[in-house]
Amino acid sequence: MARKKVKHVRRRRGWLGPVLPALAIILTLAVGWVVWPFWHLAGQFADRPVLQPSRVYGAAAVLRVGDPGAEIRLRRELEGEGYSSSGDRLPVPGEFQVTATGLRIHVRPTPTASGWRPAGLAAVRFSAGVLSELTWQQQPVAELGLEAPLMASIYGPDRLERRPVRLEDLPEYLTHAVLAAEDARFFSHRGVSARGMIRALWVNLRAGGVEQGGSTLTQQLVKNVFLTHERTLSRKLRELVLALLVDWRYTKPAILNAYLNEIYWGERNSVNVMGVGAAADSYFGKTASRLTLCEATLLAGMIQSPGRYDPGRHPERTLERRNWVLRRMHDQGWLDDSRLAAVVAEPLCYSPPSVGRGRSGADYFTEALRDEVARRFSAEELADAGYTVLTTLRLQDQVAAEEAVRWGVKALEEGWEKGRQTAGPLQAALVSIDPGSGAVTAYVGGRDYRASQFDRARLARRQAGSAFKPVVYATAFEQGVTLPAGLLLDEALRVEIAGSGVWEPQNDDRVFRGRVTVRHALEASLNVPTARLALETGLDKVAAMASRLGLDRRLPAVPSLALGALEVTPLELATVYATLAAGGVRRTPHFVRMVLAPDGTLIVGRPLPEPRPVLSPESAYLVTSILEGVFDRGTARVVREWGMVDRLAGKTGTTNDRRDSWFVGYSPERVTLVWVGYDDNSPTRLSGSRAALPIWNRFTWRRRPQGGYQAARPPAGITTATIDPLSGQLATGRCPQLVTEYFPRDRVPGEVCYLHASRWELRRQEAAERDRERTGRFKRWLDRVFKRQQQRDDPPVR
Repeated sequence: MARKKVKHVRRRRGWLGPVLPALAIILTLAVGWVVWPFWHLAGQFADRPVLQPSRVYGAAAVLRVGDPGAEIRLRRELEGEGYSSSGDRLPVPGEFQVTATGLRIHVRPTPTASGWRPAGLAAVRFSAGVLSELTWQQQPVAELGLEAPLMASIYGPDRLERRPVRLEDLPEYLTHAVLAAEDARFFSHRGVSARGMIRALWVNLRAGGVEQGGSTLTQQLVKNVFLTHERTLSRKLRELVLALLVDWRYTKPAILNAYLNEIYWGERNSVNVMGVGAAADSYFGKTASRLTLCEATLLAGMIQSPGRYDPGRHPERTLERRNWVLRRMHDQGWLDDSRLAAVVAEPLCYSPPSVGRGRSGADYFTEALRDEVARRFSAEELADAGYTVLTTLRLQDQVAAEEAVRWGVKALEEGWEKGRQTAGPLQAALVSIDPGSGAVTAYVGGRDYRASQFDRARLARRQAGSAFKPVVYATAFEQGVTLPAGLLLDEALRVEIAGSGVWEPQNDDRVFRGRVTVRHALEASLNVPTARLALETGLDKVAAMASRLGLDRRLPAVPSLALGALEVTPLELATVYATLAAGGVRRTPHFVRMVLAPDGTLIVGRPLPEPRPVLSPESAYLVTSILEGVFDRGTARVVREWGMVDRLAGKTGTTNDRRDSWFVGYSPERVTLVWVGYDDNSPTRLSGSRAALPIWNRFTWRRRPQGGYQAARPPAGITTATIDPLSGQLATGRCPQLVTEYFPRDRVPGEVCYLHASRWELRRQEAAERDRERTGRFKRWLDRVFKRQQQRDDPPVR
């Protein structure tokens, strides 16, 4: 019996012997197969980059000692950037304090040419409206750049708004509020809390709805970072495993820091708010480190359901939720009785940020700068790349430009264009450039970016019309063909064009005026005299000058070129006028000043092309002096009725069938161009003075500096002389009209007016001419004698 029993046992052991190792191997492989992917994902936790959008900043307002009117401008800048008064207490970042003699401003952190500048205190003193004293961090300075305004953020397809924070920079009550709302036992569990899931189930059953979530903070984090939001058992199991692994591999502060940067806080302006840094900025317009207890508990209460507890849409429900978080903090011992009672008694404390923070109006500008960033700084992709792009855009300029365009097209549709049936709405573009640097300071590519993303300022090629005429006159002056006092013939012109028939230009009013001065021809925008001047100067020379001034392409040297029968973009035409405003020096228009890498270091990009003199200062000034008369006697004289008294230069432009309306006005510190028309090139009832000029005037008035715009100064090579406008010669006492005209110093007329001079004056002039001729012949004879003598004294070298 005993032997049989032993034999049976041996048989069983023999059967399990080879099976158990195999099962162990299979189990090990299965565990490795299941756990390793989760372990691998958890291992990516520490090195996972926090994606955030690239930020586009405008130019910071600069304060300078001695600036007149700085007080008004400074207050406007601070209001636009969302700064608020601190009252009697010292200001914190984002606030200012009014003092007896000026302002004390706590400037927020801001990007600069040398990287990010931390927050600091600026003190400004004014005397009789002039900035008399300026300090930064209690040190006197001559000038100071304030905060660079955030103009736009460039998101990826998921449109995730992130502003990473560090746990050590946050107030303790903020982290306590989040833990009280989501996971009070975070520091005691191991990533998963069975007690928490059971308690949440019980609370929700009693409440008949979802009052508490069973997931720990760690589970929420891994779900947001690594998993989908599908409600399946397999996804929940993966969540539990990953939460355990993450909790085992990383410290609690590291997990909490990651959670605060990754949790979803709802949607604002079609952007998904991720993390407490973005939530603080989106809902309160401040950094997370500056959140009050009331604000911190409001945000903590939103985490469970950002839509349900949105303070803008559901204030009463949000207030109840905030108070629930406060009571939870009190239950955990993180809030004493008096503080609880004080904050519960407060109203909702919801204050949406100012529209000046992170504006979306500069969308056309943001799209335009992408090419420049890629070309000069080798940053091919900006979406979710974390770059900081410092641009040339000025916040107040941009605000004024957008408002002027909206106002202008609406007024035209309700006025001159009322009842028009076209394929699309009336459109407009506006470009404003600093001619001294080429910086684009305001840029509007259309009336509404949301309705149409086509950038008319940079991409729309439209007929230039009469706005091209200054190029003709600049060429004529540069070639020595004529001067502003010269005379042109305004009579019927007929030009035979091989293979194209006959070209017969007409003035806009179909009237011929006989002889007119060059100045009057351009001031009144007369077509026929301009065409005659272009033919006399040389169409090829006019085309070459246009290319040098700003139109970087080969233009057809055809007669109609003189009257603007060529297609240009608003940005190109603005460049031409910026070259005139800069005294003939061409600078490349640009949008970007510098780019910072995601780590805050400066990216060294390709420099802009060097400024190029393409037109003499004398010729540029002669054109400008004529265009100044456009406001006094020409097609823009209505501006004087509107109150603009500054000495500006400008030119209207209107094309055939009034399809395009232009106005460009400038001073040495600003060139602003406005175009108005339809995208499908439909005819209009408009003209440059009806459509573009009012928009230009509205913008120019709003951005008028204290004391007015600068007047162009004549260069050293320009002088003046008093002439008779009918003859273009030096005036005599008999001339009925006297005009002071500009001339190059070597081309001042030497003849007196033949129309009104006395017989004695004419004889004296003839005698003087004979003397000059004799003197000239004697000098030429002497030159020949000296040359022959030199040849005898210096035999050729063999």
